[in-house]
Amino acid sequence: MGGDSDGTASPNGRAEEIGARRAVLIELLAELPETRLSKPTTRHGWTLRHELAWLAAADAELLQRLELTSGANNDEPHWRRVRGEAMHAAQEMRLAALREHLATSGGLVATSLTKHAARLNDPMIRAALETHRGHGDSATAALREMLAK
Repeated sequence: MGGDSDGTASPNGRAEEIGARRAVLIELLAELPETRLSKPTTRHGWTLRHELAWLAAADAELLQRLELTSGANNDEPHWRRVRGEAMHAAQEMRLAALREHLATSGGLVATSLTKHAARLNDPMIRAALETHRGHGDSATAALREMLAK
């Protein structure tokens, strides 16, 4: 994926990476029976639905952080509320709606990364990007494991 001279991914490279990772997740979700959403994952007390809802929450948080000015990113109670509301909404969705939601929100994140390229070196944005990537990797790994059973 596109890299800058300092070894970090370019905004377009990050957008492409998120888009590619999300496409894999969406393809895997197409193979999943609805009944497996409630099966436990290796994360203690979590189901696959929790993993996917947490990714939806990470999307919502990253999108809002990218839209805000730098100084407005430090209100942690606000971010807990953003994550909680997004996760709760995603947990209520059936599989088809959740798959569509994750496809749409992944596309919005990729577009926003390109739109807000100048903000990607902000420490709060960098941290949110790393967290987002971790949640995506975790959800994909849980989904792969679920499909392998």
